[in-house]
Amino acid sequence: MSIYCGIDFGTSNSAVCVGKGDRLQLVPIEGEAVTLPSAIFFNFETDQTTIGREAIAQYLDGYEGRLMRALKSILGSRLIGETTQIGTGRKDFRAIIGLYIAELKQRAEAFAGETIEDVVLGRPVHFVDGDPEADARAEAELRGIAEARGFKNISFEYEPLAAARDYAQELMGEEIVLVVDIGGGTSDFSVLRLGAGKRDILANAGVHIGGTDFDTRLSLDTAMRDLGYRGRLKNGNEMSSQPYVQLATWHLINFLYTQKAMTSLRQTHYLSGEREKTARLLEVIERQAGHDIANRIEKAKIALSDAEMTTVFFTAIDPEWQLEISRDTLAASVEKEVSKVVAMALETVIERGGLAPEAIQTLFMTGGSTALPGFEAAMQAAFPAAQMNYGDRFSSVASGLGLAAKERFSD
Repeated sequence: MSIYCGIDFGTSNSAVCVGKGDRLQLVPIEGEAVTLPSAIFFNFETDQTTIGREAIAQYLDGYEGRLMRALKSILGSRLIGETTQIGTGRKDFRAIIGLYIAELKQRAEAFAGETIEDVVLGRPVHFVDGDPEADARAEAELRGIAEARGFKNISFEYEPLAAARDYAQELMGEEIVLVVDIGGGTSDFSVLRLGAGKRDILANAGVHIGGTDFDTRLSLDTAMRDLGYRGRLKNGNEMSSQPYVQLATWHLINFLYTQKAMTSLRQTHYLSGEREKTARLLEVIERQAGHDIANRIEKAKIALSDAEMTTVFFTAIDPEWQLEISRDTLAASVEKEVSKVVAMALETVIERGGLAPEAIQTLFMTGGSTALPGFEAAMQAAFPAAQMNYGDRFSSVASGLGLAAKERFSD
């Protein structure tokens, strides 16, 4: 009896579900946790590579090395065909993603006690918005990476459809459901008519906006302001926003750590009309503390799901640097992005599904960013007749991919 698995390779977190025969299990992939941060750290001091929470911890503990997060964002971008500096050498981005996929596979095999060759990989509805050819290339890249790491039989499933499989297990009657999957890099939607033994797909759509975009917007409106974002040069012109956008975006931070970028920033500091702030910016780059800032901003975003106010301490960079961030600040920062996500949900239902918003009976919400303050209310306002139903925000897609693998690969 062959073993199979479903892998939810996410922008922020990943999860794996393995199966044999009719039995499916989420893999405790890091300790007892069934999710693994999509992060990899090349530790130059120990000459070892770590992933997940351990990778982030080593970086934050101050080990010299290179941290990479949001690896999935590289698929479909021009970066996938390039190399990046790792210590004294360069590594291909495909190989870096492959290291992470290989670790997911090895941990799943260690849990199952067998080699796994059959896999259903989750994918967003669109890796790349508005470019079918680039989207197809991104899927082909992921397939090639999986094949190179030992998977032989590879299938794909849209992530919201996988979440729908997970939700359909608990249904007794028939419902028209809008699956809302807000991940780290994309927001994906599927409209389905679900019931016992029924899964009619009415529409699929997605947009390349997710949790990391919310992090970026919040960082730009808070931490980056204290580093000179939207500041003025001595001649009155506004400073370039590019380095701040890079510093606020997980997978772009390392591009600021080159000599060329540092030379440019020193020139900006010389011309700046707010040298106290740009001096702090130089300190951040010289200490390669960009991921530390991004990590603290992400934690603040998460904290504001439950609290009205949170304090972010950057005192390791500057003893006097701390920020009070309110839930209202977060809501204002991400308002445009949330509006675009809700607009795509409506387009999926109305234009692609041919339904009125009132026809949606259930909103099935999955993905960590569905916890964003105000998002549920915005979706409820757009679909007033729908009941809100939450799966496991971090593992519903992996569970559904396991069900898809069972359907396709079980003996």
